[in-house]
Amino acid sequence: MFFENPHWLTEAYVEPINRCDTGYVWRNLWCRDKVCSLIEASQLDGDRTFLDYAAGYGMFVRLMRDNGYDFRWFDPYCQNLFSRGFEAATPLAGQFEAVTAFEVLEHLPNPVEEIHKITALTRTFVFSTLLVPEPAPRPGAWWYYGFEHGQHIAFYSRKSLEFLTTKFGCNLVTNGIDFHVMSREPILLNGAVRSRWRFWLKPTTVRKSKPRSLMQSDHDMIVEQMLAGD
Repeated sequence: MFFENPHWLTEAYVEPINRCDTGYVWRNLWCRDKVCSLIEASQLDGDRTFLDYAAGYGMFVRLMRDNGYDFRWFDPYCQNLFSRGFEAATPLAGQFEAVTAFEVLEHLPNPVEEIHKITALTRTFVFSTLLVPEPAPRPGAWWYYGFEHGQHIAFYSRKSLEFLTTKFGCNLVTNGIDFHVMSREPILLNGAVRSRWRFWLKPTTVRKSKPRSLMQSDHDMIVEQMLAGD
């Protein structure tokens, strides 16, 4: 489902992160736990570079770097506040181990075009968006429509994710609610191919050694750059 010709978007994005998004901090912590679990339990290589697409203020990138994963920030519309110095080189190119995009797809006027850009950068796309319940709620009966801020213009069902996944030659893993992975390779979780996982996937599933936090080394690097006048 989508809004056709959403003429109000310029007004809606006067503030990139809307004022009523009180779940911003909680959501970033939740996404950190889910992605750490996914990396630990899957075949993803935690030593490679990852990208957070439409990364907002950079909180998720900072949290993932604090957990030892080399995440990079990209967002053409928002200021990087929390992970300055760790922006991805632009124009985006090359292959990232995975690209994440949390609470992004519902904002896109051209989701197929944007997903095409993302899947050109990686074999694994990890994202969140709340799936439309069945039957679809009436206007005013579902908070995720977000009429009060006007930034949500596209909404997805399980069937629409399956269609997009097939279109881009990927496999889909989803919890059926709000956390999803599209991958060109079969997705292994704890050594087994999965098409779904339980909502409670969390760090207790880890099987790899925990990487060392990049917090101190990032701090040292930024201080060195500041002292050098960069």
